[in-house]
Amino acid sequence: MRRSNRWEEYCETTFNSLNANIHNWGKKEFYRPLTRIFYMGVFDCGNPNHTGFISQIAYSNKLEGNKTVHDHYLSPQFIGRMILDNPDKYLSDFNVFRDLFWKSCGTVVVTAEENITLSKLTENNDNYYKVFVPTDKKYEHVGINLLSRPDKKQKWKGVDVVEASTTDLYFPDDLIEYEKDYLVVGQKQPTML
Repeated sequence: MRRSNRWEEYCETTFNSLNANIHNWGKKEFYRPLTRIFYMGVFDCGNPNHTGFISQIAYSNKLEGNKTVHDHYLSPQFIGRMILDNPDKYLSDFNVFRDLFWKSCGTVVVTAEENITLSKLTENNDNYYKVFVPTDKKYEHVGINLLSRPDKKQKWKGVDVVEASTTDLYFPDDLIEYEKDYLVVGQKQPTML
């Protein structure tokens, strides 16, 4: 059984691991292994930061008892890259890192198909990272309509959901600015079928 504070243990371990390996950042062969440290820390701690948002199709799946998945809407591996490129800000103050780690744990419930489509909006080939759609625009880009449940409600069945917007999600200004350097314009960008 997972404890409610388990994310903090993964957060501290991730912080220490990145600090222990920061000397390898900038060596191309270490790009992926180092960014995966942050990704795995976020992924392995479970889904402690449910946003209370769900895609319209995933909501229908939930009501019918069909499978859904949690999408980390802030792309933790890319945030790992941002952290490593800015260690003076994110790896010198644990509280700053902890806040970003918690936000990176934020999930939106989607279908498996929607999750696959969203994953195609970035490309990571070891040394090169491409962002095809800005983080704060990706749900809209692929046609995912969001719903939300009332605060403090844990289940989706039996609650009154309301339409929501990606503007209701939190997008760190640092991330939106940072990803501009990786934004690819003019290439075909995946959309929902």
